[in-house]
Amino acid sequence: MEHATEICPEFGKYHIYLLHNSIRYMQRRINQLLAATAEERYLDFIRLYPKLTLRISQIMIASYLGITPESLSRVRKELARRNSRV
Repeated sequence: MEHATEICPEFGKYHIYLLHNSIRYMQRRINQLLAATAEERYLDFIRLYPKLTLRISQIMIASYLGITPESLSRVRKELARRNSRV
């Protein structure tokens, strides 16, 4: 990276920009895992990755959210129940 930055200073600026974005994303994810409820995490996951929920297993989604598959099932059931009332 240092050599590439010496050759092209713009690359260094872009690399720093990418690093900052990565750090912001990781901080947001850690804060969410510590402070958000399972339902909030799941709704955020759906908002960020709407098509992914159909392509990967519930076990993998639960692992990403930091909850058990059973908890994810309860969250999904509760959301479905609430949406069916509307």
